[in-house]
Amino acid sequence: MHLIIAANSETFSKLAADFVEQRVTDRPNLCLGTVTGASPEGMYRELARRHAENGLDFSEVRTINTDEYLGLPGTHPQSYRFYLEQKFFRPCGIPSSHTAVPSGTAEDTLKECARYEAFCRAHPADLQILGIGHTGHIGFNEPEDCFADKTHIVDLQQETIDANSVYFSGGEDVPTQAITVGIGTLMQAKEILLLICGASKAEVTYKLLCGPVTPKVPGTILRFHRNVTAIIDEEAIALVRERAPEVLQEYASGEK
Repeated sequence: MHLIIAANSETFSKLAADFVEQRVTDRPNLCLGTVTGASPEGMYRELARRHAENGLDFSEVRTINTDEYLGLPGTHPQSYRFYLEQKFFRPCGIPSSHTAVPSGTAEDTLKECARYEAFCRAHPADLQILGIGHTGHIGFNEPEDCFADKTHIVDLQQETIDANSVYFSGGEDVPTQAITVGIGTLMQAKEILLLICGASKAEVTYKLLCGPVTPKVPGTILRFHRNVTAIIDEEAIALVRERAPEVLQEYASGEK
């Protein structure tokens, strides 16, 4: 895993946008694995600016999203389809026909899992963008006794539900389940860009970089992927600097 440390949130978003822009420039028709949440939001905003002002072309890009809330249609303001349409697809001129997000309202969820898994396996991401949740989840793969391989329905942990509740208005039910691609699906990506920012992610960043590889912290599996770049801001890396500065030196030297 290659680490890039960003001094602040503005630099973080620009570095992430630089990374994606370079890959799109090198391969205009690449398959881009997308995610939602706070960590990639500034990157999407910067990419949209570059599209509008500099002509960065996304017209041939295909996208595959990692997950969707179960029970929410794509038109719901808190669905991940809606998030991506508003913050990335439309502002960057990516046709909806070039995008894939699992359905949160499929009548047969098992069939939807199988359908989406087959689609993802047939169209592996050239670059998979990921964030990491407070529980260590990537996609919506929550801590378990083993790494989930394929697309599946997951029960969200209370910590995840609480973190997501800030996006829902008072009295509105926060989804407790999601459909997510599995760890095996994510690991087939040719390259992964992991984005981690904010003081609230300091503890999970420490576990990610310094703890054992374990399904109890699903993101740790990324240390076994052959091509991962992690962009982490100073707030998120703070505990690693404090508790295990030698680990940062090992990553910098390529020993990890």
